[in-house]
Amino acid sequence: MARYLLAASPIPGHALPMLGIGAELVRRGHDVRLLTGAEFGALAVARGMRAVTLPGGVAASGSPDTRPGLVQRWRTGRAELLSVFVAPLVAQYAALRTELEREAAAAVLVDLAFTGALPLLLAGRPRPAVLVCGVGPLTVSSRDTAPFGAGWRPRAGARYSRMTWFTHRVLLREVRIRLDAALRAAGVAAAPVFLTDWPLLADRLLQLTVPAFEYRRRDLPDSVVFTGPLPVDDGMADWEPVPVRERRIRVHVTQGTWNNGDPGQLIVPTLAGLADRGDLEVIATTGRAQRLPIGTPGNARVVDFCSYAGLLPTVDVMVTNGGYGGVHAALAHGVPLVVAGGCADKPEVAARVAHFGVGVDLRTARPTGRQVAAAVDRVLTTPSYRQAAARVAGAIAATRPYDAIEQTLAEYAGLGPRPVTAVSHDDSPFRSTEEFL
Repeated sequence: MARYLLAASPIPGHALPMLGIGAELVRRGHDVRLLTGAEFGALAVARGMRAVTLPGGVAASGSPDTRPGLVQRWRTGRAELLSVFVAPLVAQYAALRTELEREAAAAVLVDLAFTGALPLLLAGRPRPAVLVCGVGPLTVSSRDTAPFGAGWRPRAGARYSRMTWFTHRVLLREVRIRLDAALRAAGVAAAPVFLTDWPLLADRLLQLTVPAFEYRRRDLPDSVVFTGPLPVDDGMADWEPVPVRERRIRVHVTQGTWNNGDPGQLIVPTLAGLADRGDLEVIATTGRAQRLPIGTPGNARVVDFCSYAGLLPTVDVMVTNGGYGGVHAALAHGVPLVVAGGCADKPEVAARVAHFGVGVDLRTARPTGRQVAAAVDRVLTTPSYRQAAARVAGAIAATRPYDAIEQTLAEYAGLGPRPVTAVSHDDSPFRSTEEFL
């Protein structure tokens, strides 16, 4: 048995996977504490963990789910990096350090947005092993991919080093300045890498996907471990699919677990666009208790939550705003996708859906009903989408994510400080900024 400390940002798409990991580690006989927001404490205790609550003021705030133009996208991305990753850093670090001083841990596992672990890595003092859980698309820079946040699919033969340098040093300069200020406030030196590369400073980055759904990087660091996505957690709801007398096409629509307060973005257009279709049935999940501004069409059912383990094996197409966990849940069942999302990492998820041919990226967070219906028909009538989704499903089925996570934690449990070996990918390839411009 080992004693582990898990820490998660109080964002559902980040905290819930960490809850699943913690619960499985407990089931396997380990002692687990989970440091996260108070709203997840009861779930942690119910699953056998000891819950530790982050102090007030460290919750991350979301942005409106829109798909703006490129310039506005960088502005929105900058605001999200500052609010989700930088603003909570000092308070997260204080809470993390307090917990480690109160009780030692063999290893610390944090989610991608829990940058409170960064001062622990840079302090130069004895520490337990620190591992990062990649609950969203891989953010690390590469000469083979556009800088994270652009939402651009990589082009064969393209080199993105210059674009990455300009993005990190010029477009997102404020992020670097604010991050270094936060690190100084935490009592450590400036970060040797840009914010999105910070997981490379950890001992391992456990990425919750398969290579079949992540861009190929020839310069991928050895510290990145693809574990596969976590299995669908069926303990969150008890809904079972409604049996139908005749087999109909089943479409599932969801706006995920974060920034889902406006069903007019995707749920309402999907219901309206498919309302007159007697050949299909629409199952909509709102992710929260709320009333829709329209009546429920006769071929639809609207619920707050549902059992994905019960639903997804019956689904033909999933319409989603691009949540990383939900997309992987669909792909694990070979379900092709229609994606419409704009905030946070959703454009990156949507780009991967299009790149690997497992669905359609609508390239907007607010599609019309006609756009959704056309995309659903395109997926249903183009066999390559389901074939590509089946290939990814096969890759996922070959993984054992909990085994990989436990084995990696055990490998590093009890190790002392390790040298920082991460390499910055945004050292200037130019003699001057003017050369780039």
